[in-house]
Amino acid sequence: MADHASRRPFVQQSVRGAGGRADEWSIAVETPVEIDLNGVPWTMMMATPADLEDLAIGLVLTERIVRDVGAIERIDVANYLDGIAVDLSLPPEALNESARTRRSLEGRVGCGLCGVEALAGLPSRHSGVVGERIAVETAAVRKAFDALSALQPLNRATHSTHAAAWCVRSGTIELVREDVGRHNALDKLIGARVRGGQLDEPGFIVMTSRCSFELVYKAAATRAGVLATISAPTSLALEWSATLGLPLLCCGHDGEIVSFPTETADGT
Repeated sequence: MADHASRRPFVQQSVRGAGGRADEWSIAVETPVEIDLNGVPWTMMMATPADLEDLAIGLVLTERIVRDVGAIERIDVANYLDGIAVDLSLPPEALNESARTRRSLEGRVGCGLCGVEALAGLPSRHSGVVGERIAVETAAVRKAFDALSALQPLNRATHSTHAAAWCVRSGTIELVREDVGRHNALDKLIGARVRGGQLDEPGFIVMTSRCSFELVYKAAATRAGVLATISAPTSLALEWSATLGLPLLCCGHDGEIVSFPTETADGT
């Protein structure tokens, strides 16, 4: 499964600052990316056109569409005038048809999971991860955040993309993926871990975004010890964190790493 960058992830454009000085900025490209399963359209994402195999694999895993990503036999990427199509070929029995139908409808109106469906299904959700999550020191998270900016070439050029990074327990960053969408960046990161045979290795995730509930749901499919984001989690993200057993951290106003308990509102 060779990597594929279908189009340049940014374009050059002349801009003029408040002082009137002309400058060259890079503008992040956002394009429709259709994900197909065995030649049948499944969902559409607006994404940065790079690392698309990673995106497709991460998405079908984190949305629990494919029961075993190892069953994926081939990935084909095709460019069209109005977007890009990524087709995953795999045996029909490897697909979770109920999840596939739900996500194909939700993909038309927004990113991630539908809030109403999510609330209704929260008590029955599970992470699918076997084994305990590692404990992560806040110093390691601080180290990762401090190093992340230098590992974001696309954001450095455009000032408009999110990053998701996989870190080892010490806080050293092993892998980074970028995208205009925070959930896409995370799916790309997880998909890259799958393609490298590293999904079951322990570590933690840091992201340059707020912590929304769909990020918690996606990150819970990995062996991440924590999900750490620049901004604080929402109330629904905390509920999912408690249910899925994934601790959350964020950066406080003074740069301090703040932790949130994985407990429900009633203390269970």
